[in-house]
Amino acid sequence: MNILIITTGGTIGSSFEGDRINVRADGKSAVLERYLSEHSEAQFDIKSPLNILSERITCDDFNQLAETLYEEELSRYDGVILTAGSDTLAYLASFVGLLCGDFPVPIMIVAANKILTAPDSNGYVNFCTAVELIGQGIKGIFVPYRNSDGVMVVHSATDLRQADLSEDFFSLHGAYATYENGVLHENRDYIAQTIPDVFGKDHLPKIGDSVLLLHPYPMQDYAAIRADGKKAVLHTLYHSATLDSSAASRFIESNAGIPFFIASLRDGQKPYATTKEIIEAGAIPLYDISPECAYMKLLLACAQDEMSIKGFMKVSQ
Repeated sequence: MNILIITTGGTIGSSFEGDRINVRADGKSAVLERYLSEHSEAQFDIKSPLNILSERITCDDFNQLAETLYEEELSRYDGVILTAGSDTLAYLASFVGLLCGDFPVPIMIVAANKILTAPDSNGYVNFCTAVELIGQGIKGIFVPYRNSDGVMVVHSATDLRQADLSEDFFSLHGAYATYENGVLHENRDYIAQTIPDVFGKDHLPKIGDSVLLLHPYPMQDYAAIRADGKKAVLHTLYHSATLDSSAASRFIESNAGIPFFIASLRDGQKPYATTKEIIEAGAIPLYDISPECAYMKLLLACAQDEMSIKGFMKVSQ
């Protein structure tokens, strides 16, 4: 079994540096080194396009990662394992899931809740699970991640939600599967958000700081928010798919010409009055897609000119 490892840094690639945690200066993959010391059934090639703490990721970093993924001859491998930081894991997983949905091999995105030397770190078991799933011939792009309850959860990459103070990760529609004693227990269909076929080796995505991302909170001061220079706005919603439609409508009116998207909504869910009002004011609803995936998809929509931004976003909606 041949596997390509792509490292980007993050907690899984970090260690203690004095009184703080930071990425290892040598950029080496400690998790791969440990795996090779205990196993010999797989062969690995390794690429390290990035070596950063994931909260520092930039548009240039995402573009570099896309270049690495597109330029590798992946048909030489049985699968890819991409190691990443947990803080922005949902965004990176969505980016990879959107770009690589038609790639010929499975891609596993692996992170850690703590540095590998911590006794309760899940980084190594997440990595081992990724190798095993590739060996079993799984198809798709996934995030295997053991939550604090000890359950190994396998998420569809484009369905992953951002973690907050909790170390656990969840999926918008519920986890694709759990994994126990070498057996994959599927809970639901594989979720694969897609994008139009506009990017490739000859047209690499070059995302930029083109999207204004807003989150709702009480008494939100829209007058203090500027959308100058942005190609689109994405506004997330409260858990009932609502926001202050009166204030947000004024923001839409004052920024006419900039498409204003809202996420996430469930298709078929009976809306609140405020949800109907904001859509009537011009907001474009995105259904059944996580806010993180919607944001990354919108960045990609703004990085091409083959389609309108709205048309690009409506693919698979």
